[in-house]
Amino acid sequence: MYKRIFKSLVAVTLITAIMGTTVLADEVTDLQNQKDQKQQELDNYEDELAYILVRIDEMELALAQKNNEIEEAEKELAEAEEKLSIQYKDMKLRIKYMYEDQSKSLSEVFLTSESMSEVLNKTEYVQQVYSYDRNKLEEMSNTAANIKELKNNLEKDKNELTTMTEELTQQQAVLYTSISESKDSLEDLTTKLKNAQEKAARTIVASSASPQQTANVTAPTAAANNNSALASQVVAAAYNYIGVPYVSGGASPSGFDCSGFTSYLFGQFGVSLSRSSSAQSYGGASVSMSEAQPGDIICYAGHVALYVGNGRIIHAPVPGKTVCETSVNIMPITGVRRYW
Repeated sequence: MYKRIFKSLVAVTLITAIMGTTVLADEVTDLQNQKDQKQQELDNYEDELAYILVRIDEMELALAQKNNEIEEAEKELAEAEEKLSIQYKDMKLRIKYMYEDQSKSLSEVFLTSESMSEVLNKTEYVQQVYSYDRNKLEEMSNTAANIKELKNNLEKDKNELTTMTEELTQQQAVLYTSISESKDSLEDLTTKLKNAQEKAARTIVASSASPQQTANVTAPTAAANNNSALASQVVAAAYNYIGVPYVSGGASPSGFDCSGFTSYLFGQFGVSLSRSSSAQSYGGASVSMSEAQPGDIICYAGHVALYVGNGRIIHAPVPGKTVCETSVNIMPITGVRRYW
């Protein structure tokens, strides 16, 4: 009878342990899913921020160009108005000379002329001078008006660019807040997940779970092994994809986003990289920018690129652009990671 009771107690204990392990496994899975979702949300925010930062930089350059064009238009307008004023003064002097000072009145032209031909010649001369002055004044007036209209259009363009820049700056501020909140939430979920994993592992060990079950709870990490030959192959391959269009979520030669491009490159040589820019910025081995070598991943806020040496990178920039080689200094660098 005692044996039956003991066996029943053992069975109940085992069932309870199994049920407890299942519940913990569900908790780990749920937390992992929440963390993945939050990580994706953070990656999206950071990708959007990177795009906005590039757009703000473009707006600033465009505004600088508009300011230069406005200054040039103001200079041309001032010159045109000065010429118009001079032309007007000259015309008044000619009129005064012909009609008020040394010249004769129109009636005297008729009286003193010896023939109708002479009258017509003198009259025609007066008309020519008048037409010349009038045409010149109209020409200069039209030039000044056109330049003024150009200046007004340039100022309108500048105001539109300023408004767009202010809107982008506001979006940037909102994104900084969202990123900060997402990072706090992600950090909290990471801590909870770690605690749940440790608790599940202890429960599995306590219930004599198999080593394979324990392995499923924790994830191994890998480090770089300084394979320079691999790095050279990755860099050489990167040049083959210059000109491929940027595609959000893209990770193939038909279209890449920034992390899709780097993960695809390394994947061709058997090296698995995380699919998000923020995750890639924590993988591999950390090196300083002064120690960066071709094949390293250069990390920015919400963006990653492949370093190809001599201060240059190849990357998939933003929507509307294509994979290209450019300076490493496109944005502040947040880190350098080595996966080779």
